[in-house]
Amino acid sequence: MNPQQSDLQRALADLDARLGRITAEVGEVRAGLSALARQSGPAVAGQSPVESPWRAGAPAQGPPHLVTPAPAGAPSQSAPAPARPGGPWRPPGQDDPTGRYGPPPAHPDRPAHPDRPAHPDRPAHPDRPAHPDRPWQQADRLWQQPAGAAPRRSPRRGPRITAATVIAAIGGSVMLAGIAFLLVVAIQAGLFPPLARVVAAAVLAVVLVGLGLRLQSRHDAAITDPTAHTDPRAASDPDGTPVNPGALALVGTGLAAAMLDVIASTTLYLWIPVPAAYMFVGGLALGGMALAGRWSSGLLACLVSAGTMLLAPLISTGVELPIFVAIVGIATAVLAAELGAAVRVVWSVLPGFLLAGYLSQAALHSRGEQIALIATALVFAAVGVGVAWFDTARRRPALANAALVVVPTALPLALLPATHLLRPGWPVGLALAAAYLAVAVLAGRTGRDRAHVLLAAVTGFVGSALLLLTWVELGGRELTGFALTLSALAYVVSAGLWGRRWVDLVAAAASVIAVLVYTAVNRPHLALSDRLAVREFTYWDVVSAFAVTALAVAVTWWARRRLPRESTRVMMAGAVVALAAFSVMVVAAGVVIGDLTGVARNGFLAAHLVVTVLWICCAAWLVLTVNPRIADARRLGFVLGSLALAKLLLLDLATLPGLFRVLSFIAVGAVMLAVAVRYRRETEPSGSGSPT
Repeated sequence: MNPQQSDLQRALADLDARLGRITAEVGEVRAGLSALARQSGPAVAGQSPVESPWRAGAPAQGPPHLVTPAPAGAPSQSAPAPARPGGPWRPPGQDDPTGRYGPPPAHPDRPAHPDRPAHPDRPAHPDRPAHPDRPWQQADRLWQQPAGAAPRRSPRRGPRITAATVIAAIGGSVMLAGIAFLLVVAIQAGLFPPLARVVAAAVLAVVLVGLGLRLQSRHDAAITDPTAHTDPRAASDPDGTPVNPGALALVGTGLAAAMLDVIASTTLYLWIPVPAAYMFVGGLALGGMALAGRWSSGLLACLVSAGTMLLAPLISTGVELPIFVAIVGIATAVLAAELGAAVRVVWSVLPGFLLAGYLSQAALHSRGEQIALIATALVFAAVGVGVAWFDTARRRPALANAALVVVPTALPLALLPATHLLRPGWPVGLALAAAYLAVAVLAGRTGRDRAHVLLAAVTGFVGSALLLLTWVELGGRELTGFALTLSALAYVVSAGLWGRRWVDLVAAAASVIAVLVYTAVNRPHLALSDRLAVREFTYWDVVSAFAVTALAVAVTWWARRRLPRESTRVMMAGAVVALAAFSVMVVAAGVVIGDLTGVARNGFLAAHLVVTVLWICCAAWLVLTVNPRIADARRLGFVLGSLALAKLLLLDLATLPGLFRVLSFIAVGAVMLAVAVRYRRETEPSGSGSPT
């Protein structure tokens, strides 16, 4: 072979290898462009979003054919060599270790490659993976989609905060502040007449909304036009629908300006009746939220709602202000509650605190204004609960976003029982608490997932807080303490029967509050002094002590179910507390009965004698009872017997006079002797069977 021809063949082989690498890199770029095109928008039916630079007029596989000049001394060729299925032409006899140029010619001493098909003209199996050294085949497989296959949508992502979004939000806020200053500062400076101010603000609002809608329509046309689909970095919302941040800012600013203009026309100039102004503001808010939902834009919803709520106090401070703000919040909750946590915070927190502030000073307003504030608070709270329920059942948002809107929307309701128009307010507070507790029970029974459990917990806590505030407004310290004890008893029973964590927490908190209030109001320690007990104890002390006794028994039963390993200690502590509360009830009852007969002190002494005998008898019964858990019962009996003996020696000996002291010592001694005899018969080694 001519050495020059051999060198030329090696040069051509090296050139072909470089061309193969370039082809592989182009295939990778083409695959990346195809993935980017699928993300930026749906492909036009029948053609790919991005055309390959050599796809038109080129073979289906492989790069363009390479035309090699004939070497010196070789016969000239007027047409290129036929294309091979694996790639461009390669010189005959040239080794192809990578397999880039198709199957090598058969060699008698070289075995066939296991990864290459025996017949080069036969197409590859569709399930067989492409050769790793042929990346352009992988790119073609990624590029081609089956006929009729729908494009795969990217998963839903969170809202992206870009520089354009930040600039649009700041610009819209500044523009709204300028419009508010136009309506307010111009009044103080006397720059324009009222009609000019209102008309200028209205014209500016219309212009802003029109410009925003036109800008968005042009943006949509540019995005949907196949010839203009050249910029994959177009601003879009999380759903992939193209949205222009500037259009959002313009439309949101214009709608908020229109609502501020309506508020100014109503509260400052009295040109629009208040009911009509409520309707206008509600309609504008609903339109803005419908557009925000269509564009899936939390920025638009925040501009419309937060812009109006924050700047409205600059225009008006009358009783109409919280109603306007609540109307905007309700419209946002109905149509745009699913657009993010920021939207939920705006529509629930701002109106809630504003309504609570005005209700705290409801006595300064007229009867009609108080009725309007109360009705607004009730509707706002109902919308909050309804949206939270719908979110929990249907939308599956974040747990906090779905349920915690109940708390700020219920804040104004906490002030309703104290409103002067609703005196006495405890029936209204009781009805509201019952409504929230009913929602908690329904949410807990309807679903078992975390969202329903959280909704039940939040509404249960809110209902419990409203119930506590209702009892505070009930009037009378003793009656309030008794009502709190009964509420705690109901919660404990519900916790023991239902088995929900939030009910356990509420039951524990309610029990602690009830015991603390009972200790502070009824002062059970007065039972240790005859002078103070005779002077202070009334029938309310009897009723309250009995309720605390029932509460102690219920807490012991509930705690034993929740803490089975600590049942012995729980039983001992609960029995001691219940017996102590019952003893206070006995002493208070003795004082009340003695006071009815004219000898209140004798009733006190007789009650203490009964308490001592009661304690020692309970101890004897526990020691001698036949129970599978005999050791625990006897241990508790020994504890109560020790306490009874300590009371006899430390309290009765110093308090009870003459005959009462003698009777107390004789009764305690007789019971202890009987216990000793019976206990010895049961525990002696020979055994005498069951006691008779």
